[in-house]
Amino acid sequence: MRSLLLSLSLLLSFSAFASAALTATFKQGGKSTTAPARFPALHVEAQNPPAQGLKPGAFTATWTGTLVIEKRARLYFAFEGKGDAILKIADEEILNLKGDLTSGKSERLRLNPGEHKLEVIYSSLPEGSGSFRLMWEGSKSFPLEPIPSTAFTRTDRPIDPTHLVASHNCTKCHSPGDLGSHAMPELAHSAPDLTNIGDRVSEAWLTRWISQPDKLKPTTTMPAMVDHTKPEGAQAAADLGAYLASLKFTEPGPAPDKALAQTGGVHFHNLGCIACHSNPDSNEPDYDQGRIPLNNVATKFRGDSLVKFLKKPNAHHEAIKMPNFRLSDDEASSLASFLTEKSTGNHTPDPSEFAPGDVIRGKALAASLNCASCHQGLPAATTTAPKLANLKNWSDKGCLGPDEKRGSAPRVMLTKEEKAALISEAPTLNEKLSFDTAAAYATRQTDALRCDSCHANDGLPSLLTENHGETKSLVAHIEGHAEKLEQSRPPLTHMGAMLQTPYLEEMLLGQTVPRARPWLDMRMPSFALHAKDLAHGLAAQHGLAPSKPSAEAPPADQVEIGKNLVAITGYACVTCHAIGETPALAAFEVQGINFGLAHQRLRPDYFHQWMQNPTRMISDTKMPKYTNDDGSGLRPNLLGGDSAKQFEAIRAYLQTISSKK
Repeated sequence: MRSLLLSLSLLLSFSAFASAALTATFKQGGKSTTAPARFPALHVEAQNPPAQGLKPGAFTATWTGTLVIEKRARLYFAFEGKGDAILKIADEEILNLKGDLTSGKSERLRLNPGEHKLEVIYSSLPEGSGSFRLMWEGSKSFPLEPIPSTAFTRTDRPIDPTHLVASHNCTKCHSPGDLGSHAMPELAHSAPDLTNIGDRVSEAWLTRWISQPDKLKPTTTMPAMVDHTKPEGAQAAADLGAYLASLKFTEPGPAPDKALAQTGGVHFHNLGCIACHSNPDSNEPDYDQGRIPLNNVATKFRGDSLVKFLKKPNAHHEAIKMPNFRLSDDEASSLASFLTEKSTGNHTPDPSEFAPGDVIRGKALAASLNCASCHQGLPAATTTAPKLANLKNWSDKGCLGPDEKRGSAPRVMLTKEEKAALISEAPTLNEKLSFDTAAAYATRQTDALRCDSCHANDGLPSLLTENHGETKSLVAHIEGHAEKLEQSRPPLTHMGAMLQTPYLEEMLLGQTVPRARPWLDMRMPSFALHAKDLAHGLAAQHGLAPSKPSAEAPPADQVEIGKNLVAITGYACVTCHAIGETPALAAFEVQGINFGLAHQRLRPDYFHQWMQNPTRMISDTKMPKYTNDDGSGLRPNLLGGDSAKQFEAIRAYLQTISSKK
C-alpha cells in the first residue's frame, strides 16, 4: 500500500512538469487519436504517420485550448505551411486559407486581457504530408512570429499507455510481433546488461534491490519479481542476489580516496547534480520531486566501479537515463569519493533480514523468472509469457490484476490510474506501438530524461533553480565562488526552433567542439541513444523540418556591413561575444556565446526573432534590444535603419567565421 501511495504522490507531483498547452485531435478515415501538444504546429513527411496510432496518409488535425492575453492587444494572425487551415477564436472564424498558407493574414483583431477559446483546424496535402505553424503579429516591435507555448493555459498531460509499455519493458516478455519500421524507438531499448554484475555491485545491495526495487529507487520501472513479505520470497531474493554476485570476471580496483571528498562535493554542486538527485546523506527519498536517491551508493558499488560508472554510465545499460557528463579521471574519482563518504543507506532493508543465499537455487530462479527476457548475461528463460495481442482480461489477473489474483506475475511499479489507462488502451495498443512520431518521441523523452530538471520549459522553472541552494555549503570554502548557472542554462521552450538539427544532434551526442559555454563548470551532458530522434522530434514539435546551415557564401558587401555592426563602433557585440580566437572585450556576469559558433548553431528565423527582441524569447536574458519601438535599427546610417536588413548583414558576417576550431 505504501509503495502505491508513494507512486501516486510522484505522479501528482510531476503534473506541473508533465503538462501540455493544447489538445491535438488527429483524424484519418474512421479513426481518431488525441494527444497533448506544445504548439499548434506540425511537420509530417508523406511516408510517416501524422500521429501515434495512425498510418501514413492524408489526415486532419484540430488543436483546441485557451489563448491568454495579458494586456489589451491588437493582433494579426497568420499561418505558415501548406495544406488547408482554419483559425477560430471564441468560436468566430478569424482566418481560412487553402494551399499556400503564407498567402495572407487576418484582419487586425482586438483582444482584451484574459482567456480566449482557440481552435485550429488543419488538413494535410492529399499524399499525407503536412506542415503548419500558427503565427501572430502585434506592433512593429512585435513582428510576425510563431505563437509561443507560454501563450496558452496549461493542463495536466494524460497518462500515455504506450510510454508505460515501453519504459517498463513490457514487450520483452509479452512480444508484440513485428511492429514495422514506424514503431516506437524505445521498444528496442534493453534493460541493464548483467554480465559480470558481481564485479560492480555488492551481494547485499543486489538482494535488497530484488526484494524491494521501489524502496531503493521510488521512480524505478524494475518490477518486484518476488514477494519479500513471505519467507519464500525473501529467500528467493537472497538466492538471486547470491547468484548475481557470483557473476564475476575480475576483482575491482581500489575504492576512491576519501581525501578527495571535499573536491567531489564541489563538483556535485557545480554540475547541478541536485537537480536530479537528492543529497547522498538524505535518509528518505525526495517523493515530492522524484529525485533519484544516492544514499545507497556506499553499499552498492564495489571498489572503483562507481568511478567507472560516472565516467561511462551507459557502459552496461545503453538506455540508462543517467547522462554522460564526460568527466575527467580526477573529476570522477573525487565525485565518487564524495558520494561514497556521504551516503547513508538508512532507509533501505537491513541485510540481516535475509537468510544466506544459494547460488545454485538463484541461477535456477533467474531462468524460471525469465530474467533473460530483459537482461543480457543470464541463463535463457525456461518459460514464455503470452504475446501482447493475446492477453485477455487484463484487469483480472497477471501484472495488472489485483494483488490477490496476481499469482506468479511480478509486481509492476504502476499506480491504479496507470493500470486503468493501460487496460482501457489494450484494444488499440499494438497499433499505437506500431505507428509513432518524432514529435511524440520528443515529448516522452524530455520527460523521461528529466530535461526540465535543469532547463526551464514552456514558462515553468527548472528544479535546479529551486534546489541548487541545497548544496551551496559544499562550495562555501571557495573564496570568490560565483554562480553562473541561472544566466547560462537556456530554456527548452524554443530549442527545436532555435538550433540547426545537426548541431542539436551533436550536442546531445556530446560531440560539440568547442563547447558553447566553456566557462561553466556545469556542462550539457550527452544522451547518445536519444540524440537523433530527439533532435528531429523537437524540430517537428515546432512544425519544422530538419535543417542544416547553408553552405552558400554570403554577399561580400553584406559581410562587410555586418562586420562593422558587431564592432565596438556599431552595436558593440564584441564587448560580450568572442569571435573565433579573439576574446570578448569586457563580458559582464557571463559571456555571450562565441560568434564563431553562430552559423552552425542557429536557424535563420530564430536568429532574426532573437535580434528583434530578445526578451520575447527569454524574459530574463542579459542580451540588450537593438531595435527602436517602431522596429527600426539603432544605427539609422546603415541600410536605411532597416533592422531586418542590418541583422541579416550580421548573420552574413557570422557565416564567414563559423568554421569549427
